[in-house]
Amino acid sequence: MTQKHYPPNSSASQSVAKYIPPGYHLAGDLFEDFEALPVWRWLLSANLWALVPMIGAVLCLWLPYRFYIALGAPYAALPQIAWGDAARAALTISLMLATIPIHEGLHALTLRLLGYPARLLWGRGYFYATTTGILSRRHYVRMALTPILVMTTAGGLLLPLVPVAVGEALVLALLLNSAASIGDLFVVTRLLRQPPAALFADDGGIKIYLPKP
Repeated sequence: MTQKHYPPNSSASQSVAKYIPPGYHLAGDLFEDFEALPVWRWLLSANLWALVPMIGAVLCLWLPYRFYIALGAPYAALPQIAWGDAARAALTISLMLATIPIHEGLHALTLRLLGYPARLLWGRGYFYATTTGILSRRHYVRMALTPILVMTTAGGLLLPLVPVAVGEALVLALLLNSAASIGDLFVVTRLLRQPPAALFADDGGIKIYLPKP
């Protein structure tokens, strides 16, 4: 794939869709069919679908960890700490909040490693990673899946090593991250419906570029 990048302050970087890769045409937006739906409907749908990755995380992380605790947490590398309820709640909330910048930071890091410019921005009520590059389908899928795969795997490996009080807070944060990853998973399902040669750009939505007939 030939990548096209723009200086941060260039007019082209303000609207990636204005640039059409050679041999391609702008075919639309990945979620253009959602434009006709009321906001409450797609929000309800997203929250219901978020139960799917959360259930997967419960089966892969929470249930095994509860069993591990029942065995007496034999592999904890750090000493157990007596935490009060307030301290446990503060730790849980802190770890849950920390998943947001870590999740988006992994998106941005993946983009950088794949050779794209990456930015972390705050807008529309949430924190997110974006790029002015034109991504291949394979690269977009990698970028979208990295946070849930890395955080779930790393968190799962860390759980047996930390004190139980920390582990209980960490597993809840991992469950939240899994549920919050439903947007990434939904994007991936739609990306995979597109031809392997398709290109994509983040420009007020995910723009699709397809090879000209």
